[in-house]
Amino acid sequence: MIIKTNIRDKGWQETSHGDKYQRAALNLTNVKDDNLLGCTAYSVKPGKRAFPKHGHLVNDEAIYVLSGAGNIAVGDDSGAIVPGDFIWLSRGSKHSNIVINDGEEDLVYLCLSTNIMPDVVHYPNSGKLGVLESKNFWAGGEKDISGFYNTHSADYYDGE
Repeated sequence: MIIKTNIRDKGWQETSHGDKYQRAALNLTNVKDDNLLGCTAYSVKPGKRAFPKHGHLVNDEAIYVLSGAGNIAVGDDSGAIVPGDFIWLSRGSKHSNIVINDGEEDLVYLCLSTNIMPDVVHYPNSGKLGVLESKNFWAGGEKDISGFYNTHSADYYDGE
């Protein structure tokens, strides 16, 4: 069986939040399947970011730029990205990253990732953690304990 999706197909899902965040996304792998590799195409308008700066603690990611130009920050480093660039994003909070379209046209890229669940995502600018028990969180399925939480220091037995 050949499983095929073309990024020129319809079905892109538009999302935006405030003045900073916007993305159109097309899942190229079905998040409801038991895949260990995921891939989504993203299109980000000039001046926007697809996601806040974040670092996955369990899953590795990689970005391949198809068109447009932008900037990526990984940890404390940053640099320009252009078509043909492949950027490896290792798991871990020290590899927190953000892609910003600082170009004049839409930035289109593929984001590949391992799909190991549960995952924890660290957001260094806000200090929150995303706890993702299953891929169903992104697919609109049952929410279980998945969600986003502000961190505060606690002892192991606090509240027990």
